[in-house]
Amino acid sequence: MNPDETISGPKSKTKRAVSRKCPVCGNEAWRIAYGMILPSAREEMPKTEFAGCVIVQEVRIYPATGKTEIGTPEWAYQNPECRHRWW
Repeated sequence: MNPDETISGPKSKTKRAVSRKCPVCGNEAWRIAYGMILPSAREEMPKTEFAGCVIVQEVRIYPATGKTEIGTPEWAYQNPECRHRWW
């Protein structure tokens, strides 16, 4: 786990809810899960953005360096005003 990841919720046999801080605005971001995920599995991952089966690569400008990168996002900030996604 990275230093900017936090774990919430009681410890149990279900997957833990992990969130990170957005590198752009510093507020909470959630993991992105791809694929067809059953409702029971979704309940085990409350802080997850479910993106469906289509995995697309995105082009972004890395905020720290200003360089252009291509990749599949793994994290998404949950505020609609920011919506920064990164890997």
